[in-house]
Amino acid sequence: MDQILLQQKIERLLTQSSKYDELQPIDPDYMIYSPRPIGYNTTNEQQYLFQNLMVGFVSGTVLDLGCGRCDLYGYLSELYGTDVDQYHGIDHNPILTKIGEDKWGLSNISVGAFETSNLPKMDWVIASGVFTERRCETEDAELVKLFDDVELMYQTANQVVAFNLLSPIGNKIVPGFFYVHPGLMLDMLIEKYQYVSIRHNYSKDVYTVTIYKYNEL
Repeated sequence: MDQILLQQKIERLLTQSSKYDELQPIDPDYMIYSPRPIGYNTTNEQQYLFQNLMVGFVSGTVLDLGCGRCDLYGYLSELYGTDVDQYHGIDHNPILTKIGEDKWGLSNISVGAFETSNLPKMDWVIASGVFTERRCETEDAELVKLFDDVELMYQTANQVVAFNLLSPIGNKIVPGFFYVHPGLMLDMLIEKYQYVSIRHNYSKDVYTVTIYKYNEL
């Protein structure tokens, strides 16, 4: 897709979606459209995060781990014309997945933990916000769990793995949240997977990790 046209579509999407930030919990469309139920402060923040996760995407199948309301599908559909059959999602929250199915007309959505599910092989495997909350008792166990999950994503992806993490650099450490130094991630992932990039380019709190499977294309 022409980069100028793509940028114009992104800007239009940001302008249109910003109205959803004004929704309140008492509004009937709050759970469907407001970014706040899934952890974002504004819709634009969510859109910028999606941009980072999908750098280099043109077309192909996408597996969205922790899909929530499947807002990533709406983003991809708007910008790239991604159809329903190209997108699969999984989340442990059946309320959110039902909203996603109804909102976007999706059928390829599963409920459960991705670590123990039979995941389909897809071109891009995305995890947005999946690794935000701590899941283990110790820091060492948390890192082992993270790298096990990254390996699972890598084996499931045909082309690209992308996910985001919280950075501890210059940020307030909130109990119950998981922070990983981006330098540590870059060193360890390059050693194992070789083709890795980190984008710490839109928020002081969150950075995006992308692993490319060039050697297997």
